[in-house]
Amino acid sequence: MPDEPSGSGASGSTSAPPGRGDKPVTHWTTAEILGALQSGDLSDWQAIVHALKRDPFGRTARQVEEVVSADELYGISTALQEVLIRARDDLAEAERREAANEINLLFEASGLREAEFASRIGVSSSELSAYLAGSTIPSVAMLVRMRRVARRFGRTRPRG
Repeated sequence: MPDEPSGSGASGSTSAPPGRGDKPVTHWTTAEILGALQSGDLSDWQAIVHALKRDPFGRTARQVEEVVSADELYGISTALQEVLIRARDDLAEAERREAANEINLLFEASGLREAEFASRIGVSSSELSAYLAGSTIPSVAMLVRMRRVARRFGRTRPRG
């Protein structure tokens, strides 16, 4: 059956619904995910892993969590859980870097010195340094406060 798409369920297995290979993994049902994990091939697993890495909190990730918690898939279950953990850790690190970048932009836009900016937002210089480095993430309320200070002082300070 060489004309059959990979992962279509044509390999003699009835657990995978026909047509799974015709649509993106993000549109697979939970039953199709389970079928791919139980009897799919490497291309099915790669498609699932790619979807998990692309969106570690998305629909496919939630389906995989449901499937691996409800079914004994042995090695693949452990592997997919590890993929999810790593993808989520990578996303969290990227978000920390993005937050630090935004805080640095707000600080620079304010035109204030570090100690003054810290004072205006109500934190110590060491706390601000941690925010700027991305080692500590401020609350949303603190980000709002930083934006207000940056707007307020950024408008009134001459640029040069």
